[in-house]
Amino acid sequence: MHPVRVVALVLGSTWFFPVSCTTGVIVGVPVVAHFHERHMERGDQPHFIFTIVWQPGEAGEPFGYSRLAALERDKTWPPARSFIMAQPAGRIEGEKSTVVTYKVLSSDASEQLIEVTWDDEKYGSVSRYRAAPSAVTPLFSSMNDPGYMFIAFLPALAFAAAIYAVGAWLRRRVARAAAQSNASSQGASKEP
Repeated sequence: MHPVRVVALVLGSTWFFPVSCTTGVIVGVPVVAHFHERHMERGDQPHFIFTIVWQPGEAGEPFGYSRLAALERDKTWPPARSFIMAQPAGRIEGEKSTVVTYKVLSSDASEQLIEVTWDDEKYGSVSRYRAAPSAVTPLFSSMNDPGYMFIAFLPALAFAAAIYAVGAWLRRRVARAAAQSNASSQGASKEP
């Protein structure tokens, strides 16, 4: 079977439509998340899920973590806590399937560039900030929200419809070419 005919059959198949739509959603969600990134140097506000880490942790944990908004509301911050992390990376599995990891991206005598990743049953986020012993300066925030799937669905549906239309057009072209080829071969066989 000719490769163009195979492509036409696959792309123009009704069964391929859900596959291409699903693929469009899978590819579209990270694209939507990219467009919802926030850069504080541009004046953006961090996402509500912006997460910071500190030491020492509580109850034997290697470090503590909280949302930036909770830190800003908390006026009783213990002076023994520091946002400067002694270890270059760390991971904690918290309650409700929450996993918080951090990496120190760069460090000098007075501050560190830290990236924190938050994952739970619903959200995922990346928070990047500059940490001093008693303060943090947010720099970058991105998140994955279940709602991004719905935002990506309409472009994915349009993508699937376009692929289906191209496949249907190719199927008609292949069928027409096959009919012309059959007609010309039958016409040639009737000649004496």
